[in-house]
Amino acid sequence: MRYVTYALTPERGYFDPGEVVFRECGVVLRSIQEQSLLTDGTAVMLYEAEATRDQIDESFAHAGDKVIDYQVADAGDHVMLQVHYHPSDLIRNLLELHDSYATHLDFPLEFVDPSISSLRVSVIGAKEQLQEQIAATREEVDVTIERIGDYDPGTDRRFAGLTERQREVLLVAVEKGYYESPREATYDDIAADLDCSASAVGKHLRRIESELVDAAVSDRAIGEFRDTLAEIR
Repeated sequence: MRYVTYALTPERGYFDPGEVVFRECGVVLRSIQEQSLLTDGTAVMLYEAEATRDQIDESFAHAGDKVIDYQVADAGDHVMLQVHYHPSDLIRNLLELHDSYATHLDFPLEFVDPSISSLRVSVIGAKEQLQEQIAATREEVDVTIERIGDYDPGTDRRFAGLTERQREVLLVAVEKGYYESPREATYDDIAADLDCSASAVGKHLRRIESELVDAAVSDRAIGEFRDTLAEIR
């Protein structure tokens, strides 16, 4: 099997007009964790987002009959937002297109540029199916290929599952010795290389550590977390 990772960028700057409302209300979509097109033509999306409950409620107050229902779960420094709604023609076409090929969509789908809803997607399947799917997708939306390669199901995908910014922060932290014993770097040291605040570094690292440790505990001893970090070096 092969995999291909590409960015989808809608010409209008959004896949659905509701994304513009989100942005105007301060809701930042970070990723799509799950998505489904139901038999009645409606869709269900599970988003990871950065927003307050007031910002989310304000967004949906402008949605009218487009949104059927939504649920919000607090997850610390972010929220999980499930939305059942009537999708745009573009979203419906993309979901139907994906379902028509013998390929597997690798979640989560990451918003690489939330300001224009550019979305990074990884798909796994046979080479011919992937080529046909990408060609058909290009008829609906701009596609920029980022990576192509052989799919190895034995590869540890936890690092790849982090967002691009999280990977950048983690690599700098490892390179500067933050995970050495004794610790060789502080949040301030890492922030200086990333051109951000020390508090932002701390927020990213706590989230990264939570995700990697949760994944490690689910299938192997917690001690292998440091082995994972060593492999990233």
